[in-house]
Amino acid sequence: MRRQAIYWLFGVLIAIGLPLTQANLNRTHANTRTHDSSLSQVDPKTTKALIPLEDQPFFEDIEIYADNWEQSYLGKITGYTPEATLLRFYAAMARVGEIIDAVSNNAESEPGFFWSEASLQQIQEAEILFQTATRTIDDSAIPASIRNDVKEESALKLKEILDYAFTHSKEKINIPNDKSFPSWTMPGTAITVTRLIDSDKNNEDYLFSQETVENIDRMYRFIDNSSGAEQLEQLDELTLINPYASPNLYDHFTYTPGYLVPPKWYERLPEGLKATLQHPIGDQSILQYIMATFIALVYLPITWVCIKAFISTYQRKNPQERANHGAHSKQKLDISWKRFVYILPLAPLSTISRILIANRINFTGNALVNSNWFFDISTYIFLGITIVLFFEAISTSGALWLMKFRCRQSDLDLRRMRNLILPFSRALGAISAVIILYQLLLRLGMPPNAVIAFSAVPGLAIGLGGSRLLSNLFAGIAIQSDRPIRVGEFCKIGIDTGFVSRIGLRSIDMITLTGRVTIPNNKVEDATIFNYSERMSAVPFDDQAIQQGIEIEIQTPEDFGSGQLNEVVRRIKTFILDQEKLTYPVVHYSQESATQSRIIISAKTSTDNWEDFLEAKQNLTAESKTIIAIVKNLKHSISIAYQTAREKRQEIPNIIQTVIDADPNLSMTSCRLSALSEYSLDFTFLLGSEHDNVGDFFNSIATMKEGILRAFEDQNIDIPFPTSIEIHPVNDTSEQAIINRDPASNPA
Repeated sequence: MRRQAIYWLFGVLIAIGLPLTQANLNRTHANTRTHDSSLSQVDPKTTKALIPLEDQPFFEDIEIYADNWEQSYLGKITGYTPEATLLRFYAAMARVGEIIDAVSNNAESEPGFFWSEASLQQIQEAEILFQTATRTIDDSAIPASIRNDVKEESALKLKEILDYAFTHSKEKINIPNDKSFPSWTMPGTAITVTRLIDSDKNNEDYLFSQETVENIDRMYRFIDNSSGAEQLEQLDELTLINPYASPNLYDHFTYTPGYLVPPKWYERLPEGLKATLQHPIGDQSILQYIMATFIALVYLPITWVCIKAFISTYQRKNPQERANHGAHSKQKLDISWKRFVYILPLAPLSTISRILIANRINFTGNALVNSNWFFDISTYIFLGITIVLFFEAISTSGALWLMKFRCRQSDLDLRRMRNLILPFSRALGAISAVIILYQLLLRLGMPPNAVIAFSAVPGLAIGLGGSRLLSNLFAGIAIQSDRPIRVGEFCKIGIDTGFVSRIGLRSIDMITLTGRVTIPNNKVEDATIFNYSERMSAVPFDDQAIQQGIEIEIQTPEDFGSGQLNEVVRRIKTFILDQEKLTYPVVHYSQESATQSRIIISAKTSTDNWEDFLEAKQNLTAESKTIIAIVKNLKHSISIAYQTAREKRQEIPNIIQTVIDADPNLSMTSCRLSALSEYSLDFTFLLGSEHDNVGDFFNSIATMKEGILRAFEDQNIDIPFPTSIEIHPVNDTSEQAIINRDPASNPA
């Protein structure tokens, strides 16, 4: 069923193409090296006879050049005289047309759907000879974007124009064969050969001038329109007389796929189908529109998918992903290369699409110019973005490679290293992008002088208003080289205090308690920098190598003895040494007055954000106050009446010892008669505690006090009233608050 449908479709196309087939066959080139002068060569508009090509004075030279091209296709076509360039070009293009006809005519006789090795060799010969022939055209005024295509079209049209001019001349054409003529124009045409080339003042070869290229379309339309229905038969006769003519060479190149020679499978299609596919609609054929549509259906979806995937990498992540600091830099590495990979195929894809449309589909005219400009602009834009993204990814990869080389694995180190490399990578990427932009402007046809003037605009902008930019740039280089601050360090710059999150070539970013602050580099260089972070070079670089200082001052209760102060210092040091995020404790006390002292605590913590820094400082402050409250409750006093018997007075330390020993987490370090008060005898005893929980500690103190009271009652030891020193009640504002806290969060 499917095969029948295909046959039916071919039948319809052949039926449609039959009316067009005969017209095309009437213009088929019968390329023979024989000529018949008996055919009429009279201009229908005048009675003056046309001069046959073989009667022209240059005909023998054409034959010599044609024989040379049959022997070798590696010669030079441009010559040192107008005659050499013009005739060599004509003979070379005649040879190209002859090879095209020979290969195409062998399509039916050769088996298979692909050209044989011998045919491919002939095709290669024709392409090399054709490319050499296009070098005879002065392309200095043609934009690079369409230069090759315009030269190829011009060469093909110029060959047919010369066919017409050589067979329709009413006078003998004397082409100069010396260098006395800087430029020479063929009589009756706008074809000029010249050695005056603007882009090459030392040029000695004659080329077809810029004016010739500009007039080729007009001349080609003239000879194409001259072959109307009433003159078609005569034109065919005149063409057959010229053995070097290549009628329909341009149409054969334009309306068929491939380059000079179509693919073999296309040549083996039925003539009616080929005529239908080659039917022109405007400047292009039906086949060209079909193939261009196919390329667009491939190019546009791929481009859309790549751009969409590229844009998706810039979407904001959720807070949980942003909080994952450990994998932050490695995620940046992956994303950087993903962005590069997403954009990487677009520049080659644009170039391939341009080549296919220009050299395989063979678009011509405005369609060719517009498609070339579109794909050229796309190619250079995507290429610039690709290079910028490449340097962006290299900055992250380079930092990772340097870390591996130096045997370091810290995420903080990775971010610092990347921050050091990134500005220079971005500068290189920006310079490359600017160069690509200038190349695009040149390719689109902007004169070099205009591009140079355009390139002076950034310099003018810098000169007029970019002094601050340069100042910040040089200051940034100085900061990167001197490194008074680094990413992650805790600093004070001017009036701003915070963590350094980025150091660029223009400014630095700091994270303060109120938000992000951006400070220009020249301000940083002029300001006094207080760097609270300590750099350690004696150990391998890791997250602990740069630490921020924490300093806390706490007043002690009144009448705190030296023993209690020393105990507080010891316990705080022990606490700091037991903490993973706190190191290098320095704890001491100073006397503020006769009855009050102050505890000064210094430590280091490794962090690069305010949240962790404040949490460490808060925990150290809370624990220090808890330790002071505990130490305060390790010293107790109790009073007994004056009339207490001597034997019982001597048993007081033992009684207290017995009560304290009942609690396995408490111990008594000393107990002695400390004072003779007005109403009592005062005993002071010091405790030791093994409690891990502050709430349990104060519960034990309360139980101990209750036990001492019961023991005194059992021994009939009186506690006088009023007493000068009493068992201290629990302070509601401090100790009771500590007892009521969550026990699990307060280690002793």
